[in-house]
Amino acid sequence: MTTAYQTVFDNATTISINKRKNVAQTVSRNGTVRSSSLGGQTFTFEVALPSGPKYSDYRSLIEKMEALDKTTVATVDLANTGHTYIAGYMGDFAAPNTVQVTYSSGNTLTISSNPEVLTSGEFKFKAGDFIQLGSNSVYTVTDDVAYNSNTITVHRPVLEAAGTYTLNVGQSVTWQVLCVNFPQWEIFGYDQVRWQGKFIFAESV
Repeated sequence: MTTAYQTVFDNATTISINKRKNVAQTVSRNGTVRSSSLGGQTFTFEVALPSGPKYSDYRSLIEKMEALDKTTVATVDLANTGHTYIAGYMGDFAAPNTVQVTYSSGNTLTISSNPEVLTSGEFKFKAGDFIQLGSNSVYTVTDDVAYNSNTITVHRPVLEAAGTYTLNVGQSVTWQVLCVNFPQWEIFGYDQVRWQGKFIFAESV
């Protein structure tokens, strides 16, 4: 049933991708608010579907989505050809998914196996590229990685154990997400569906 999540992403008219910190808030007896971060930034997706398509085409999707609760985790990607501009790799490697990196601590990775030789003016990765260590969590590159550099800095501390990983890059990455908000919808006209709000998906880490 969770393929319904992927259908929402594939047919989206707008996708907003945010990387915000989760914050836990507690209130003491005297009303003082105490906040503490729960760790690094997690991805949140706000996805809008078009209004106006046939309800008969979306009926199955709606039924599947409403049958799921907010604790159901599914795998989604941005590999739809219409989303190339969102998740596409921006560096100069011809085969970026053959790059291996090593990780020890913090939010830096070291390229350990690099099958391609780039020249001056080219980049191994550009700021904003999505990378994933194997099939685990997704990260964004925070600064350009020049042709002669082997250090990749990512936007949050790496969640995986120290070791060597083969990267998934760009549209090859996948997220584990929960659907934390299913928008209201209505049927209008003849056999048309209208969404009142957006789907909100939160990364499950």
